[in-house]
Amino acid sequence: MRPVAIALPIILLAAACAGPTGERSGSAPPGGEIGSLVRAVDGDSMDVLIDGDVREVRLIGINAPESDECFGSESRDALIAATRGKDMILTPGPDDTDRYGRLLRYVTVDGDDVNERMLATGSAITLQTDHPLADEYLDIGNAAADEKLGLWAADACGPPQPTDIAIIDVSYDPPGPDGERLNDEFVAIVNEGADPVDLHDWVLRDESSQNRYRYRSVVEPGGTLTVKSGCGTDRTDIVFWCADLPVWSNGGDTAILQDPSGNVVDRWSYTVRR
Repeated sequence: MRPVAIALPIILLAAACAGPTGERSGSAPPGGEIGSLVRAVDGDSMDVLIDGDVREVRLIGINAPESDECFGSESRDALIAATRGKDMILTPGPDDTDRYGRLLRYVTVDGDDVNERMLATGSAITLQTDHPLADEYLDIGNAAADEKLGLWAADACGPPQPTDIAIIDVSYDPPGPDGERLNDEFVAIVNEGADPVDLHDWVLRDESSQNRYRYRSVVEPGGTLTVKSGCGTDRTDIVFWCADLPVWSNGGDTAILQDPSGNVVDRWSYTVRR
């Protein structure tokens, strides 16, 4: 794992960090709701019964593997275990809903922050969105990754492939308009071992559920391979994602390298603290 890169300092106002409350009074906190689990969709979203209506709730600040991805079922089971048969306090963050109409909420059960628990156990990835507990969640998620818990374990998805592949650089905010400089945005990896490594069906991804690049290359000993976000003709040392939009968030993101089974081989997290 690569060290976390902190690009800018932050002053976090304590008043802004009024996250999920640990109090249980039988009524919803100001601006919040009381709910009960109906169905977990995956490890970061669930259908919840609130005042007689079933609403889909998306947990703020985390992203779980999709149901068909490595650790997807384990993540979903972790969310079920944390919420099933219990009253949940659902506290909104800066935005009430996302673009899909899902409620964006901090979820608290018996005084415990469920969003935080999912990160702390390696059941989800920190999603570096702008919300009051963003820095706290980032530290918790990084600690779980450092300890190789849950989805961060070397064998989380099956026997790991012995390799010496590592991420060595991420260029996430090149000069100029982002959409016009896609080939100045890149992730570079290196083969630090003595043997060639066949990267066919390896995946490079970010924190989100959308951005995935599948390798088709072999990296020779000591060789580097750079994935540029724009389009071009692949070479032995440079390949092209051909993404429609910038991949790597200027506000903080994590480059994650996975073997064909889905095991995390390396990660590079960078953070722009405001």
